[in-house]
Amino acid sequence: MNIDFDRLVSFFIMWGIPIFMITRTYLKMNVDDRESAKRDFKTPRFIFTMGFPIVGIFIAQIGSFLRTDVVNTVGIIILAVGGTVSVVDMWRKNKLKSILISLLIMFAIYFLHG
Repeated sequence: MNIDFDRLVSFFIMWGIPIFMITRTYLKMNVDDRESAKRDFKTPRFIFTMGFPIVGIFIAQIGSFLRTDVVNTVGIIILAVGGTVSVVDMWRKNKLKSILISLLIMFAIYFLHG
């Protein structure tokens, strides 16, 4: 298994900084806010509209820097499913934003597959 170290560095920067900031913010919250955040993250709407695209991008990038096409493809499929659900969910509220989300998802898939 070959590892692309250029992609590995950008992976750690892209995922490390937000994870650090989110963890730091979570630890500064009071107990009630933490419980509210946990409840919000466990809702099916959050899981399907935000969770799937984030997990899909994460898995696709792991497959990308490990140069494993199967892992990359699985991540792209998860991203596509989550993106589709996000577009359908957003379509009821704002059609322009839903088109923007679909374009961003297609843009991400294009660059993750290459």
